[in-house]
Amino acid sequence: MLRSARVVATRARPQRRRLSGGAPTKHGVSQELRPIHQDMPPPGGYPSVLFAKAQKDRGPEGWKIWAAAMAVVAVGFYRVGQTNLERNAAKREKREARMNMVPYLQAEEDRRFCASEDAEDAEEARVMEGVKGWTVGESVYSSGVWEPPSRTDHPRPTF
Repeated sequence: MLRSARVVATRARPQRRRLSGGAPTKHGVSQELRPIHQDMPPPGGYPSVLFAKAQKDRGPEGWKIWAAAMAVVAVGFYRVGQTNLERNAAKREKREARMNMVPYLQAEEDRRFCASEDAEDAEEARVMEGVKGWTVGESVYSSGVWEPPSRTDHPRPTF
C-alpha cells in the first residue's frame, strides 16, 4: 500500500466555558466576576414535606382474619351437626319402618312354611305309602326336640 499524503485532521478547538459575561482567559476564569447569588427559602419557609413512606392498605388485621375463620369453622360444624341429626332421623325412620313390617313378613313366611310342610307331608305319604311302620311327618332323628329346617332347604328373606 502506497503511502499517500499525510492527512492531518484539524479539529475545532473546544470553546472554553464562560463563568461570567467577561471574555475567557487561559485558565477559564473571567476577569470580571459577578457577585454570587445564592437561592434562599421563600419568606415563611418551605411547606412541610411528608417524607414518611405511604403504606398502602395491606388488608384486615390478623385478629379479624382469625375471627372470620373461627366463624366459618363454627358455622361449618353447626351445619355438619344438623346434617348428622337429619341423617340419623332418616335412618331411625327406615329402621322403625322395617321393624314394623317384621311381624307381617314373619306371618307370611310362616304361612309359606306351613304350606310347604303340608306339601312335603303329602309327597312323603304318597312315596312311603307301601312301607310298614312309617309315620308321615315324624322326625328321622327320633328326638322329641323340634328343629327348624335348614336355611339351604328353606331360605329366609334377609332385609
